[in-house]
Amino acid sequence: MLCFPCQRDSRSFRFPLPNRIWKYHLKYPAFSVLAYLHYRRHRGLPGKATPEELADALDLKTGVIGSILEELVQQGLITPDLIPVSTNEKFFSLPDEVFHLDLGCAAIAIYAFLLYRENRKTYQCTLSYKTIGQAIGVSNNTVRKYVLELEAAGLIATNRTMVLDANGKERNGSLRYTILPVQNAMELYHQRQLAALDAAAERQRVKKHLSASATKGGAAL
Repeated sequence: MLCFPCQRDSRSFRFPLPNRIWKYHLKYPAFSVLAYLHYRRHRGLPGKATPEELADALDLKTGVIGSILEELVQQGLITPDLIPVSTNEKFFSLPDEVFHLDLGCAAIAIYAFLLYRENRKTYQCTLSYKTIGQAIGVSNNTVRKYVLELEAAGLIATNRTMVLDANGKERNGSLRYTILPVQNAMELYHQRQLAALDAAAERQRVKKHLSASATKGGAAL
């Protein structure tokens, strides 16, 4: 079983994003590119980010990166050298691991919004699909799809709330989201990778066995 050491301080593996990032109403591809550039700067990664690096990290097509970067420059969110513009202001933080779990950029943007809105003591927030969708520019159905992806990744847990309507009857309310320890998600990710490798090795073993059996059968004829 793979996991991070118990003494690991997760706060040392997070990077800040300014709260004002949400006032620009960026669509999720632009938001995720900006978040990655903040991560890159915070970690002091060498050189200038390339379109290929951004596309690979965020599961985007290389061809769309140029227009996204141009938009971020025009908004004053990054410099022409792709350095995020930031000042001394309020911020929330994301774990570095968000870029190492094979998440799509929509899932990254939704996860970031949940972290922005979470109660720092309970690690929970209650939000409608509509509220989340308006924040990152997607439909309710798209939000639902990527909420399920985040749950499957082990990053969040959800439970349905109940509300009273005008007639005093209970009906389903919005989901309550609980942010889970990111180390659990990384452990789950590595376990799945190992399982995939084992499965691939077993398929290769069976293929070789069948090939060898076919060769022997042909020789016998």
